Amino acid sequence: MKKKRTKKRLTDELSVRRFLIKMKLPLFLLMILFLSVNTVAFSQTAKISVNFTETPLSEVFAELGKQAKMVFLYDHKLVESKGKVSVKADNQELEKVLKEFLPALGLTYVFEDSVVVIRKAPVDRPLKAVRMITGVVTDETGQPLPGVHVVIKGSHKGVATDVNGKFNVAVEDGTKPVFVLSFVGMEPQELKVSEKDNYKVVLTAKLQKFDDVIVTGYQTISRERSAGSYSRVSGEEVSKKANLTGNILETLEGLTPGLSVNYGTGEDKFLIRGTTSINSSTEPLIVVDGVALEEGNIEELINSNDIESVTFLKDATSASIWGARAANGVIVITTKSGKTGDHRLKITYDGSFTYKGLPDFGYRGLMSSEQLIQSAKEIFDPEAYPWATVTTKNGGALVYPHEIPLYQYANGEIDEIERDRQLDALAKLNNRSQIEKYLLQPALFTKHTVSFSGAANDIYSIYGSVGYEYNQSTERANTNKIMLNFKHNIQLKKWLKIDLTTNLSVQNVKTGLMPAYTNENTILPYEMLADEEGNPIDHSHTVFYKDYQDELETKSLLDLSYVPLDDMKEGFNKSKSVNGRVNLGIAINLIKGLKYEGRFQYQQNYSKSELFYSQNSSLVRIELARYTKPANPPSTTAPTYYLPTTGGRYTLANIDGMNWTIRNQFNYDRVFGKDKQQITAIAGMEIQSGVSTSNSNTRRGYDPQSQTYQAYDEKELATNGVSGAVYSNFGTPRNTLVTKMFSQSETEKRFVSFYSNVAYTYNSKYTLNGSIRVDQSNLYGSDPSVQFKPIWSVGVAWNLKRESFMDQVDFLNRLDFRFSYGLGGNSPKPGKGGPYNLLNAKASTMFAGLGIGYDIMYPANDKIHWERTRTINGGIDVAMFNNRITASIDVYHKLTTELLATKPTDQTLGWESFYTNFGDMKNQGFEVSLRTKNIFTRNFSWSTVLTMTNNRNKVLKLNLDGAMTAGKKVYMDYIEGYAGNSLFAYRWAGLSEEGNPQVYNAEGQIISDYQDESLTEDAVKFMGVTQPKWYGALTNNFSYKGFDFSFMLVYNFGHKMRRDVNNFWYGRLARNVSKKFLDRWREPGDEKYTDVPKYVSKTVENKTKSRDITFYELADINVLDASYVKLRDITLSYSLPKSLCDKLFMDKITLRAQASNLFLIAANNDGIDPEYHHYRSGLRGTKYGPSWSFGLTINFK
Repeated sequence: MKKKRTKKRLTDELSVRRFLIKMKLPLFLLMILFLSVNTVAFSQTAKISVNFTETPLSEVFAELGKQAKMVFLYDHKLVESKGKVSVKADNQELEKVLKEFLPALGLTYVFEDSVVVIRKAPVDRPLKAVRMITGVVTDETGQPLPGVHVVIKGSHKGVATDVNGKFNVAVEDGTKPVFVLSFVGMEPQELKVSEKDNYKVVLTAKLQKFDDVIVTGYQTISRERSAGSYSRVSGEEVSKKANLTGNILETLEGLTPGLSVNYGTGEDKFLIRGTTSINSSTEPLIVVDGVALEEGNIEELINSNDIESVTFLKDATSASIWGARAANGVIVITTKSGKTGDHRLKITYDGSFTYKGLPDFGYRGLMSSEQLIQSAKEIFDPEAYPWATVTTKNGGALVYPHEIPLYQYANGEIDEIERDRQLDALAKLNNRSQIEKYLLQPALFTKHTVSFSGAANDIYSIYGSVGYEYNQSTERANTNKIMLNFKHNIQLKKWLKIDLTTNLSVQNVKTGLMPAYTNENTILPYEMLADEEGNPIDHSHTVFYKDYQDELETKSLLDLSYVPLDDMKEGFNKSKSVNGRVNLGIAINLIKGLKYEGRFQYQQNYSKSELFYSQNSSLVRIELARYTKPANPPSTTAPTYYLPTTGGRYTLANIDGMNWTIRNQFNYDRVFGKDKQQITAIAGMEIQSGVSTSNSNTRRGYDPQSQTYQAYDEKELATNGVSGAVYSNFGTPRNTLVTKMFSQSETEKRFVSFYSNVAYTYNSKYTLNGSIRVDQSNLYGSDPSVQFKPIWSVGVAWNLKRESFMDQVDFLNRLDFRFSYGLGGNSPKPGKGGPYNLLNAKASTMFAGLGIGYDIMYPANDKIHWERTRTINGGIDVAMFNNRITASIDVYHKLTTELLATKPTDQTLGWESFYTNFGDMKNQGFEVSLRTKNIFTRNFSWSTVLTMTNNRNKVLKLNLDGAMTAGKKVYMDYIEGYAGNSLFAYRWAGLSEEGNPQVYNAEGQIISDYQDESLTEDAVKFMGVTQPKWYGALTNNFSYKGFDFSFMLVYNFGHKMRRDVNNFWYGRLARNVSKKFLDRWREPGDEKYTDVPKYVSKTVENKTKSRDITFYELADINVLDASYVKLRDITLSYSLPKSLCDKLFMDKITLRAQASNLFLIAANNDGIDPEYHHYRSGLRGTKYGPSWSFGLTINFK
């Protein structure tokens, strides 16, 4: 039987046939080769017999070839020039014959297969004379430096210094080469060889040298030729710290003066030189590779290991080129590139693991179970909250476990002993370990990056990286992210260069569902989540009282039980985001000094989030009960369900953002006037556009397996709702649907800009800078008066050290003075105002049956424009004692006019407020950066970096409508005549004899009635500001042989925060509260020992003519100094010896261990860590202990 050949078999046979066919030619050539080799070997040993006298050489070669069966190949002119020859041989080998007569003719031969090639014999040249150059290389202290590379410039010839720092290099006599000396951690140095043969070279450390160039995003310019205020941080410093936080901007804290990182909840986190806006953006503009990075979070797209440098632009001269978005400063990030000329492929691995752990629950100062039970017994008031009320719908229908024995005892159902037994049993329970086990997880972060760089030739270079991050948060969110980065540089011609950068990040987040009605903040300390065997415990009491639950279940025929640990399993919460960026640049040298640069960037970001609650989740079951009518009459018909009874609730949210930038720019750079004058100028135009669209879809009755959902009448439920529902919303007669099926929004911003910048330098000493830019945008009004307002700056710099009269001042290495003045801008937020009304679609029960209506969110304002910030800056840069001490000092004054904010207006116009320009604010201060090289020897070094900034601001004008009162002022943070971010407080006058709070009015009279007319705005006291006035860091770096050790202390001084106080003043004890409740006033006379007001049972008793609890909460006694010093990080690293790395075929291996937030010194005595605190409300946040990180860096050979 003939077997049927399968497709796979046929494919395999065809592959074999193709292989054999392809191998025929190589096999044939191989046979020829073997034959050729055999023939050649035979021909070279053939016997020759000739006898020529005065015969042309060409005839001799012909006869020799004939006898040896070989072909002679030669240059006829060369052979003819040798004339006639005499050759005699008797049965000799061909090679011996040739050796005897050819050398005398100045010829030689080469056998190539069956061919003899005749060539002109090389001429022996005499050896050139050489001389030996010797020297010794030391550091600035005179210590010899072994291993310094000494290479002749322009060649690969060189040596390394020995253990005594000595070197010997042979050079051609009569030449004067240049040696390049390089050593890790030292500045490269060139040595010009003269007539002498012995030299001494001193290398200086890299750390202390000022940055040579400044990258503004539009150009790269020498620091000496700029009058602006800049500072620069290396990418190595960023990546070293980023492993601890995973946040690029946070790692910049303390590395540069002027940047404030405020961790206080509710405060502006990142500020450069203070707050310059009230209701618009306050954070600096982020620029990556010359283009503003849109849509915020740079961590979504940029790998910290890919950063080459970070430059801060802080004054008008440096930042104004960025136009109406740069008033808050600019952070320019430059990513790494491959190096042309370096043909070796360099591969680096960097990995780290950081453990943050669980939060410190004790930090929040909440009561223990025992304390809570005791307090519950003390405040229990069955008359204020009768059993008949609390168990009904209108009374909330909630009775907490600790209240049940109290009510039972009050109603005579149990005796005191049984009451106390039940309460004691609750007091002995502590659910902290179960919260940590079931609701939370330890926070940790791991990151791995493989990067490579190299160049195929002098034309093309590449840098690339692949990164992976895993972030596990305490709230049970697990994030996986992959990041790709490739950067190409192509020098097609001497006059044409192209660069292309592509970034891609893909992030997946899975967040564990939290129970619908339980979290670590609301659960009572005795409420256990599972029994001793690990079985989930029912917590229905947190939603309904048992009898009320039974009633609802009977009417709805639904199971309304609530078990938190089961609830966490009923659904999923996940999201995915994709971010991409393409940055393409072209540079064309047009004529000498003139260059064209074009750049295009396209950025796309997309995210999708999915939230699903199954039909078994308590949220879906209870929502269904809200839109269910009971059967009428009962037990004869089924209830009426207005929502699907099967399937869950599924919400899909999408965000799609697109941004692009096109820039065309001309650069001019020429030196003229006998090299004494230099002018550098740029001029260009830029177009930017960004659109972000978001939508949300909610489907009920959704089945994730079949991906189908059920229909229901959303319009009816959203407009008219359901009356007489089984479970009414807090006693209201009608339940209306809040979570709707679909919503969508779109935000668009466009800019068209024209700009120019010029720098003129004379004699390398005097520099003049100027810039101008005009921005047009759809964020402004369409009135020409606001669309064509220029942003500009001027600046001058004087390099005093280069003056001839400073030549004798040897201890000074540098002395520069700088001054600048200019105008910057801050654009309105998208979606807040502009030339058109901003509308919001809305359905309302007030207009039932009329369909969808529209609210005017923000009315059109044809004259709205960017905030204007005028900045004056004066600075000095100093370097002394061979750069052992370097310092920069800047003093600045910023005046922001026409602040943007939402202003109340006449409601008869159709809206409550509008977005407009209406105020002025100033900022002033100074900043210092000091670097010292304390010790530097052969094996040990110690250097220090100190940054210090002082900033103070004041609101000069704020056109607010309405009279100011004490009750308004105490909550406000921006008031005319005061600093921005102000904190105000009542003047505390103690407790009354009844235990109620009292304050002083402006005349010093004691007031307890908040409606007292004498309680004017002057009665409120200015306490300070929530932003630090002084901030900076002290960093010390130590190095000993292969070990490196560093630590950074950060400090923030001069700001205030509210104290965390008891905030439980009335009602039932339904949640855990502060331990400070235990210090409350209880009886007359306690006012002498405590300032904590008394507790009252009923809500109506809490705010009366004799009691306003905010008098205490917002009193001056509860405002604390928020100053602190914290050990931000400590790092120890070790680089393995070079000999060991060579054995492992590695170039360098470095191990490191890091820790952050090891200790705190705070000005307050309440144990508050200001970094985990809400400065205005006084609430304590979630505090973590130190973070621990371990990392490894490998540089492959």
